[in-house]
Amino acid sequence: MARSRNLRLVMLALALLGGATALAVGWREGRRHERADGERTVVFASTRAHDAHLAAAEAVRLYTAGQFAPACERFSHAAADEPTSEPRRQDVVRCFEGWGWHVLREGRPDEAALLFSRGLAETPDDPALLKGLGLAAIHSGRPHEALGPLERAVRTEPDPDVRLLLAHLHDHRDDPAKAITHLRAVLEREPSHEAARKLLAKVERERRAEAGFQRDVTPRFVVKYAAAGDREARRAIIAHLETAAERVGRLLGYTPQQRTTVVLYERDEFRDVTRAHSWASGLFDGKIRLPVSPTLPPARELERLVVHEYAHAAIHDLSRGRAPRWLHEGLAQVLEGTASDPMLQVPGGLTLAGVEALAGESDPLRARAGYDIALWVVRDLLDRGGIEALRELLSRLGAGESVAEAMPRVYGLRLTELESQWRRVLGG
Repeated sequence: MARSRNLRLVMLALALLGGATALAVGWREGRRHERADGERTVVFASTRAHDAHLAAAEAVRLYTAGQFAPACERFSHAAADEPTSEPRRQDVVRCFEGWGWHVLREGRPDEAALLFSRGLAETPDDPALLKGLGLAAIHSGRPHEALGPLERAVRTEPDPDVRLLLAHLHDHRDDPAKAITHLRAVLEREPSHEAARKLLAKVERERRAEAGFQRDVTPRFVVKYAAAGDREARRAIIAHLETAAERVGRLLGYTPQQRTTVVLYERDEFRDVTRAHSWASGLFDGKIRLPVSPTLPPARELERLVVHEYAHAAIHDLSRGRAPRWLHEGLAQVLEGTASDPMLQVPGGLTLAGVEALAGESDPLRARAGYDIALWVVRDLLDRGGIEALRELLSRLGAGESVAEAMPRVYGLRLTELESQWRRVLGG
């Protein structure tokens, strides 16, 4: 159970980075035993000194009861009573480690980072603490701060799953060489590692397509493009990106912490690199990817496309990667200025899970239906609470609440009640 919980933390960390695919990876911690009830079991050392023994025994009892603060305090006292005891020092470290993972699972990454750092003050190269510190940084919305701890962790313990996470971090920082180095190291140890194999193929495919690309850097964006690309088209897209950033930022109260990478491809390259559905006119997977035809679409159509994809970047950051597809697509359409269909009808039992699946269909007609319903649902939520309530929903999702948990706290109705009302209105 504890391994599966840490697995979910790592999967969520990958989602926070904007990965198009959820990857089933988890830490390998064979050197630790784990309890069946889901909490990490830390094996504490036996004592020599009587006072240290009493303090450590009380600490174990408190730790087992989930009272981490007094437990770690007593372990520290026991270590002070036996200052030359390495096992006593490890007791302190493992206590802060367990406390940090507990807090991180509860959705308090900044507090978790402090706890992991407290353990690292005793053992600076402990790989479990370094992993925890890196994950806490990602969950706090500061992935750039995760690189140092995670790189140190793999130097001490070459965990394939840490390398996979590092590959994602370097990929999103537009450093494919480092990403490929980590992925090849994973495959050297585990040739059948499916997630590493798929990511390596993706990163190498992108690097081939983008070989020789140039870049323009603005205060908000890094725009990559082929040297032979249309200069005027690129200028138009950059202008629309800046306008989109102003518009979306104002409506959602969003200020990005780092530049957003935008990659411009020829249309055939876009299909080859992204492997997106045939109906897709753009993509956000941590980077905004846009196909550029020899003839640009009308200005209004281009503006809507750019706003839509930038909206995905903002929604992703505000929800810490936890917003579902229906919310992404519905709100992105609202922000680009699409009006919902007042005559929309949805036969059958409408649920958000069904809309989620429909919007991801490869069939363009079914996907269009999913987008239309998602737009209608988000418009309804805006009618109920305005943009402030929708921002609160994103924030709650970002803090770790599920949609079912967040809906009644934001809109005063359970998710099942909202879905029932939507079915009645749309003719279900």
